[in-house]
Amino acid sequence: MASYPFNRQCLAFLLLLSAGQSLAGHARAGQIDAGSTRELYGAECRKQVGDIPEFSCSDGIPVPITVDGKSVPATKNMTCDRPALLPNGAASDGQCVPNSRILSLSTKTMQIAVMCRQKIIRPADKMEFDEIDIVAHNPKTGATCWFQAEGKPNQPVSGEKVPSPTSQPSSEFWNAPETTFKDGCGSCHDNDPFMFSPFVGQVWNHMPMNPFGPYYHVDLPSPHRIGFSSWPTQALNPIDNTCLGCHRIGIAETCRQLTDEMTGRFPEGADDWARRFPGSHAMPPDIGITQASWNAIYKSSVDQIRSCCQKPDQPACRVTSIPAYPPPN
Repeated sequence: MASYPFNRQCLAFLLLLSAGQSLAGHARAGQIDAGSTRELYGAECRKQVGDIPEFSCSDGIPVPITVDGKSVPATKNMTCDRPALLPNGAASDGQCVPNSRILSLSTKTMQIAVMCRQKIIRPADKMEFDEIDIVAHNPKTGATCWFQAEGKPNQPVSGEKVPSPTSQPSSEFWNAPETTFKDGCGSCHDNDPFMFSPFVGQVWNHMPMNPFGPYYHVDLPSPHRIGFSSWPTQALNPIDNTCLGCHRIGIAETCRQLTDEMTGRFPEGADDWARRFPGSHAMPPDIGITQASWNAIYKSSVDQIRSCCQKPDQPACRVTSIPAYPPPN
């Protein structure tokens, strides 16, 4: 009889120990999951958009750099006809760096654009890049995912046999999604996944397009939410605006910096051709009219967009959410 209380105490202790170990295990599992958002995000994108294949930047189309319509030897901080709008940074060779490449990996169910970016002047056959970006989009639902790989100073990333960002296990070649989110891609890509610029427009026929389709940013559910879903997906719909016949106008950079740079405010790196009409006005692209005709047809619409951007609550501006069809939770 004397052994009964002893056994009972032992059993209670063992139960407490087991419960503690179980709670610790759950806590560790949560920590592991929180630290593996790259894999979780890749899996969610594979589910909502599709599996992105391995690829090589060498299969992409080089984006031309010209001066007065002609190819010239590249020099640091040169000016050109169609400089890149996305800043290359102070450590770069400027906005007119040649040999960036565009690649489409699109299928019947996915639209995938790859940008292999050069920020430093390198030989054309050198498949080393300063940054590789992917926009992956499901045109049926609007689901859109963002992937980015970045080199370090004097250590570019290889553009050959680039691993899939949706593979399992995930590849550390790609930035953690938290890092990609902090770059704020969605502030410029605020009206659709694939943004036109004079730079990219030179190879636009190799890009996927979906200017009026559904659009939203894939994110992870709580507690691993990254923040992609907070990127803006609203559009201005000013009444009788000519610009809306070709594309939407988002409420972030589309109606601010991009509107200005597409309609007369030349960007960093612009040469003399890019500073005068028609080079100074990239929207609409290549329509072959005089500046007087452009002003007569489009200026009032551009002025209306600027006004709505500054004060979107005007009745004529009509801010609406871009259609999106995410899967049920």
